[in-house]
Amino acid sequence: MRLLVLGASGQCGRILVELAAAAGHQVSAQLRDGADYTPPPGVAALRGDPLDAAFVARAIAGHDRVASGLGLRRKHPGNPWSPLISPPDFCSRTAAHIVAGMRAAGVSRVVAISAAGVGDSAARMNWLMRFLVARSNVGVAYRDLAVMERVYADSGLDWQTPRPTRLSDGPASGRVVETDAFPLSAAISRADVAAYVLAQLVAPSLAARTPTITRG
Repeated sequence: MRLLVLGASGQCGRILVELAAAAGHQVSAQLRDGADYTPPPGVAALRGDPLDAAFVARAIAGHDRVASGLGLRRKHPGNPWSPLISPPDFCSRTAAHIVAGMRAAGVSRVVAISAAGVGDSAARMNWLMRFLVARSNVGVAYRDLAVMERVYADSGLDWQTPRPTRLSDGPASGRVVETDAFPLSAAISRADVAAYVLAQLVAPSLAARTPTITRG
């Protein structure tokens, strides 16, 4: 598989790059200028802005699958109230560029990471996430992700936007399950998310469009 990973310098993105390369896939990693990440040997590094539609189209050409770990960035990532350092519509705008580039290149499948509680899963959010979505910049990100999901849903592509519960560090457990619940205790490692995304990219077909995923 010839795979393009957008957002490859992010915490999920870089794990996905390394898993895909280790599995023998031909991987290209999109990196923003100044990103402090060196992909593994054999991975093509493509530096450019995913808000640049022409760059995205060039990056997609020649690939079989596209994965996106792109997301809104805050000045202090651990602080939900920290100011945004990316546009508030970053995910939805880049999704539109990805869809256009895939159509032009004849690429059919895309998997883009979303979040549990986005879109029609909002009613299942726990009280803490409801508070953060209502009162902090987490809400900006969730509204943007909801629009991003609609962009893919309307694209006519073979798409999926998995919605992980609270992200954690640590190794992959290999126990990823799809769920309708989103309690405070729900969490999934970034390594498990990356492994799930890779499995969806190579699967014969996508069984779900917006699965909420967590550690089983």
